[in-house]
Amino acid sequence: MAKRLFLSLSLIFGCLGGHSQVTGAAFALGDVSITKGPSSLITLKEQSSLHLPCVYQLPQLYRQSNSVILRWRKDNKTLRQLELGQAASTTSEPQLETMLREDGRIIMNKENGSLQFSSILASDAGQYQCQLVIEGELAASSSSGTLEVIEQLKFMPQPTSKNLELGSLSKVHCKAQGTPTPQVKWMRETQLPLPVNVTDQNGTLVFSQVSNEQRGQYTCIASNSQGQISATVSIQVVIAPRFTVAPPEGPLEVEESGVVVLHCQAMGEPKPTIQWDKDLDYLTMQDNENNTDLTANRWRLLENGTLEIRNVQPEDEGRYGCTIGSSAGLKRQEVLLVVRSSKSTSNSIITRIIIIIICLAFLYFVLVLGLKLWYRYRRHLGKVQLEDAPAPNDNHHDDNEANAEHEPCLTEANSSRNLKSKLRENTILEHESQVADDVV
Repeated sequence: MAKRLFLSLSLIFGCLGGHSQVTGAAFALGDVSITKGPSSLITLKEQSSLHLPCVYQLPQLYRQSNSVILRWRKDNKTLRQLELGQAASTTSEPQLETMLREDGRIIMNKENGSLQFSSILASDAGQYQCQLVIEGELAASSSSGTLEVIEQLKFMPQPTSKNLELGSLSKVHCKAQGTPTPQVKWMRETQLPLPVNVTDQNGTLVFSQVSNEQRGQYTCIASNSQGQISATVSIQVVIAPRFTVAPPEGPLEVEESGVVVLHCQAMGEPKPTIQWDKDLDYLTMQDNENNTDLTANRWRLLENGTLEIRNVQPEDEGRYGCTIGSSAGLKRQEVLLVVRSSKSTSNSIITRIIIIIICLAFLYFVLVLGLKLWYRYRRHLGKVQLEDAPAPNDNHHDDNEANAEHEPCLTEANSSRNLKSKLRENTILEHESQVADDVV
């Protein structure tokens, strides 16, 4: 009774003077309460609508003089909240925009405090509770209500048709969700058994080695107590595109006003298309036909994918890429085209001539140096032979006389003649060496 009297007096003085505040101890009574909250257990099917009530009692005086917040919490996290009091909020409650995710399905009614779902999802399952907060303090709270959602039987994600590469190992997935957990299986069109090298592993269709016989329609079936659903996909067998004639590797040089041919041919199943680009800008026949320059129609695309450029200009220089593609995949290869101008060509010829002249001069120098060394070697060899030749003396004369009967004798005149011959040869060598020195 004393607390009730204190609360009444506080409200009266608050109205008269405007300075009294209702304390946390004052509102912990029956004046502030939640008379009806969510049911203890709610079970609904997915995509159903939902209304969670929150009937509360809040004296008008509280709205005028206090910060009052009505909020809904899910699994102990704030889901939605509203400001009911007219006084400026001094609490530390975070703003609605910063704490709650946007979801147009969920609306909170300010008049009656209810929480409404236009269409519930499986993720909405959990525990819900309605609360009143005054001046940052919890004043009243409803009992918790548990929402159970019967998840609708559905594919997640929906199976789609696929192109499988010939000879590869491929998989096609089929996953379903629902309450209770559904069973998933694959069947071939018109309920035929699965082909050879194709198995069903818990909803995943496994192609151990893709072949042309495996193409066709396949149906995935998911079922539980809710019923049965199915999805049919088309399986096509393809051959990935590949180059039969690829663009050349490395820089390709061409002279200005010349002709260049860039080959690009491909094969695959289905037949791949061929598209050329220059510096990543696609080349089309319209670009060529709309060219009003004097060099219009300088290039053309042949039926086999080859790009031909005639009367090559400096602006044709750049990176040319050839892209081949089909539903089985894409491949691209590029080549750098370098255009040499006429001026650069003439400069290149002059440079080559200069290099050849320098090389010939070097070879001439090596040849002369070799001749000089050879003459010096010959002169040195002649001197050595002259020094080693025996001089005429008496001993040799006696020996010659002693052996006169056995060997023909060498007269002094012959010996002198040999010596003069060697001296003459040495003189010639010295003269040849001097000539070589003069040449060098």
